[in-house]
Amino acid sequence: MMSEEDIKNHHKMINKLSKEKNKNQIEYQVLTWGPCVVKLKITDEFFKILTDECTATVKEENLYQHRLAGIIKKEYELKDLTKIQPYINEFVNIYDQVWDKWRNADEPSKNDYIIRAMWVNYQRQHEFNPPHDHSDDLSFVIYLKVPEEIKKEYKEYKGKSSGPGGISFIYGEGNRQAITYQAHFPAEKDLFIFPAWLKHYVAPFKADVERISVAGNIASNVPFSAIKRTDPNVKIDEKDKSTNNNNKGEI
Repeated sequence: MMSEEDIKNHHKMINKLSKEKNKNQIEYQVLTWGPCVVKLKITDEFFKILTDECTATVKEENLYQHRLAGIIKKEYELKDLTKIQPYINEFVNIYDQVWDKWRNADEPSKNDYIIRAMWVNYQRQHEFNPPHDHSDDLSFVIYLKVPEEIKKEYKEYKGKSSGPGGISFIYGEGNRQAITYQAHFPAEKDLFIFPAWLKHYVAPFKADVERISVAGNIASNVPFSAIKRTDPNVKIDEKDKSTNNNNKGEI
């Protein structure tokens, strides 16, 4: 049985070895690189609101293909974003926090965001989105419906790309020793937020079903063209007006 003195000496020896070990440890830091893409899950409440808003917007006057890159027949603009904007604000605030950690920021981001464009995609058999990017600062895509037939098709897919119905993000020069490609097969209620300039594409599927996604573009510096004038007597200096009137959204 060890005496009290033996126990003390034992602890001293352990502490000494621990300090010597720490002296020999190599300090390192990982430099984050490339775009920051964040995947989240929307709530059931927001899912229902989005589903209802998308159903209500399916009208011929809301068709949006002329503004989009997709080879998709049924794409409709969501014009009334009153119910949607507060939910998107919450998710974008989370993105900002992740982005601050990603870039090792000394000060937290302080941005005011507004949705500049939003639309719903009813993607069907053989339809797809070619590689493209978006305007504004951030973009997002939310998945409302991913049929079982597409899930089965994806599981049976043997290739190395995102597969049927998948979304792929592309960045960099394609060096095989670097991560320049991210591919994901989405589930219902998945939300991706990413830089608007990030190239991405959506693969087609063979199943005779409909996959529903909602996408949008977000601006952090709100242009004057997006602000409604409430007082006709207030004059706006022409030099203060935003010159960026391109709210083209593509996904």
